[in-house]
Amino acid sequence: MSNSPLIVKYREAPTDKADWWELYEPLEEHLSDGTKLIINAGYVTDFASVPRCLWSAFPPIGKYNRAAVVHDFLYDLQYRQKEIGEKAARKFADEQFLFLANRVDPKNALRHYIMYLMVRWFGRKAWRAPKF
Repeated sequence: MSNSPLIVKYREAPTDKADWWELYEPLEEHLSDGTKLIINAGYVTDFASVPRCLWSAFPPIGKYNRAAVVHDFLYDLQYRQKEIGEKAARKFADEQFLFLANRVDPKNALRHYIMYLMVRWFGRKAWRAPKF
């Protein structure tokens, strides 16, 4: 169950890769395992990291925005990696995208599953990239 609205403000990205959005207020979310996650105001996301050539089929902004923000945050933190290892932690983060996107918009479960597969296949580089 989501407990807070997703409120963001536009923030110009330093490159032409994607638009950036900054949380204007904290975001509270419950993960599939019941964990309550709070993402502080000021956190920056690009929502769904989709190559521009695929935007017509999979736009970076959609009903899955909340899921994309949580997914980005879990990747940036490398959430639970020290506890359960890189592979399991990354898989858990990817599963949260699918879980949250389907909870908000179950009619597009197939689209969300395709997006989930994309992050499973191509997310390793983003997971391992320096964060802070």
